[in-house]
Amino acid sequence: MSAPTLPPTASLSLRTRLLRVGVSWPLIALGIALLLDARLGVAPFDVLTTGVVDVSGVSFGIIYPLVSLTFFGIGALLGGKVGFASVLGTFVIGPLIGVFRNVTPQPDSLVARGALVIAATLILAVAVCLIITTELGSGPTEVFMLGLVNHNMPIVYARWISDGLPLVVGVALGGTVGIGTVFFALALGPLIKYGLTALHYTPPHQPAAIETVEITL
Repeated sequence: MSAPTLPPTASLSLRTRLLRVGVSWPLIALGIALLLDARLGVAPFDVLTTGVVDVSGVSFGIIYPLVSLTFFGIGALLGGKVGFASVLGTFVIGPLIGVFRNVTPQPDSLVARGALVIAATLILAVAVCLIITTELGSGPTEVFMLGLVNHNMPIVYARWISDGLPLVVGVALGGTVGIGTVFFALALGPLIKYGLTALHYTPPHQPAAIETVEITL
């Protein structure tokens, strides 16, 4: 039996929602820093951005916001919600990644690097679930995912597509990819589904009957 759900944000005060946003941003930065330090492949969205940078010759600082805006636009057209936290988070998370990379480990052991990938994936899953439940604006991949969910697609499949599309296009463009990228792309969907269920959150238009089955994935 699935956990009981509440209407989106019905039980959350604005203070709680803002607190969750504030917690999620450093967690996202930490997760990305650990994934980078593992040196086993970047997140699917970054595979796309590195691929576009390689093909276009334009700097990452310009390409990243342009690709983000593209995903925000597609997600919004599908019905995903873009909020102030979507834009503000882009400017806050970037510098925080640099801060965390100054203190996070950079092991040489393959086992330790694999452990970093797992830790990064778990941390990012928690962060994504927290910020989605605020409905104040998620990241580009999450807005795209929620747009697919808005069209009655189960969360796990929606996440696989929102990660799979930039991964496939990024690989075709020559973006950086590794075993950690594949693990991240496959694991994050079920983890987000589990996390949102644990937080008693149901996105609008989520097909409940199908999602009850998917919690076992």
